[in-house]
Amino acid sequence: MIVNKDFRKRVDFVMRQGWKNIEKMYNNEASKYDVTFSIGFTLISIDPENGSPSTSIGPIMGLESNSISRILNSMENKNLITRRPNPNDGRSIIISLTKLGLRKREIVIQKIRQFKNLLRSRIDPFDLEAFHRVSSQVNDIIEEGDVFKI
Repeated sequence: MIVNKDFRKRVDFVMRQGWKNIEKMYNNEASKYDVTFSIGFTLISIDPENGSPSTSIGPIMGLESNSISRILNSMENKNLITRRPNPNDGRSIIISLTKLGLRKREIVIQKIRQFKNLLRSRIDPFDLEAFHRVSSQVNDIIEEGDVFKI
């Protein structure tokens, strides 16, 4: 297999490096508020008014059930969420945000907006739109599932 010697030009490398940098940036900021990037992502994935079924949170975030379970346990230990039986489905649990969880959720949303505004102030709108378009196309190609078929 021939590998591009300048791996920094590979789409997969650039996307992974960008995502890792974003994750690190958010984790550094989140640590100031006693949360993590994963907890922040979960906070914004839970319906703030009605709560969310535990089974719907993982798919929203693209996580397996064991990963989301660990995050939810950590959030419960930090008093960010409560769990209650789903009145519509006895096998399911509704995850609701506590007052503290709602406050942390607002901080997360504020930080996301701050980053988004910074990007918009420094990146040409045409380039930002092109980035979104290409990223969507890459994801669509991957989701088609035939990347490695010969």
